[in-house]
Amino acid sequence: MNKPISIVVVGAGIAGLTAAYRLSAAGFTVQVLESQSAVGGRMAQRREGPISYNTGARLIYPFGQAFHSLLAELDLTRALVPLRKLGANTSVGGNRYRVELMPGPRTLMTPGLDWRSRLRMIAAGVSLARLRSRTDPDAAASYLAGDTETLADYISRTTTPAVLKQLIEPIFRGTRSWNPEEISAAFYVSTMPHLLGKDTVYTLANGMGQVTQELARRVPVLCDATVYAIERRADGECVVRYQRLGKAHALRANVVVCATEGAHAGKLIVDPLDAERSMLDAVRYNKLGVVHYALDGDIPAEVEFSGRQSTTRIATWQQLPAAPEAGRSHAQLYCQLTPEAAEEAQRLGLSDSLDTLIRPEIRQRIPRFDGRVHTVVNQWIPYKLPVFYPGYCRKVVEFLAWQAKESRSVYYCGDYLSQALLTGACASGNAIAQAILAHHG
Repeated sequence: MNKPISIVVVGAGIAGLTAAYRLSAAGFTVQVLESQSAVGGRMAQRREGPISYNTGARLIYPFGQAFHSLLAELDLTRALVPLRKLGANTSVGGNRYRVELMPGPRTLMTPGLDWRSRLRMIAAGVSLARLRSRTDPDAAASYLAGDTETLADYISRTTTPAVLKQLIEPIFRGTRSWNPEEISAAFYVSTMPHLLGKDTVYTLANGMGQVTQELARRVPVLCDATVYAIERRADGECVVRYQRLGKAHALRANVVVCATEGAHAGKLIVDPLDAERSMLDAVRYNKLGVVHYALDGDIPAEVEFSGRQSTTRIATWQQLPAAPEAGRSHAQLYCQLTPEAAEEAQRLGLSDSLDTLIRPEIRQRIPRFDGRVHTVVNQWIPYKLPVFYPGYCRKVVEFLAWQAKESRSVYYCGDYLSQALLTGACASGNAIAQAILAHHG
């Protein structure tokens, strides 16, 4: 580099911290600003009393080259905890059965599927396997053909409506809080080929925040710094304005990496360029509501998803027995709201008291529930996952081409520009660091 380049990264989630780590290692002067009091964004671990919970990401998939390479560099591969052959009981229209969360032969045995559905699932699996070398699980836009139809239409076309109802819909509502008719097929077809033949996903020994905490030890991060404006100057530099501890501050930098959720990014840029405005106006996120309970006494392990036909506000019901050796002093209950219940909570102004919506239902399932409750945590995530709706991937492709075309003073990274997974967010941070190095190195 001809002269020192200063870079400000806005956002200390996995995307921003990955970018900062790579840029710092390449010799740039980097400062990360984070609005929260702790790093991690939606890849962190929090604790309230006896309840430890994730801020968003819950699982690590076996794919994701950028992320797994990062784990190896940070000497965290040893911290991966394998979870094999995950499944969940499922309730659809009064019927209760088990679904497998990893695609494989046992998936064909899902109750409610006739012989035609099973044969078409086999044919669909063969077609997906052929796409393995042509899709990137960290980039939904790597399967642009899926950008033209909804996941619901894709599953019904390539398999049967029964597969959609009995298998895909409860899994996507329970794990991602998505309705299949609201997203494109791009997410599914870009990731599924890389899961075929796999039976294991992972978590981390010390919680999902272990990676972001390790990254934050290697780059300078200023927490409680709420950025409210990113201004381009006529001399080519930028000014980043933020509030911290009641005072206004400003940082000048040659380059700014905006690594916040896409829903926030558009509010920070002063006088956005046409390409930026077009992209950021197109970003959508879903919302997620979860209630965590710590209970006196014990409870058996159980996971249950609910299909849309069930009369419930709870999409995912997970019981966790007390396990002192794992840091769980009480039994815990995880209740994730359905997409419709999350909308209802927002409409009624109950995002801070989600418990009031679902407790009557829980009382019917667990005798003497009120007397057993030790701690309640209402968790509201207003921007949980980017929604790759039909037509969105083409916007991403166009924007990424524009961003990579020439040297810029403001760059963007995050899951909304890659894939709605932590591995995608990490890959996006990695890619933007490479682009900046190419332009400014």
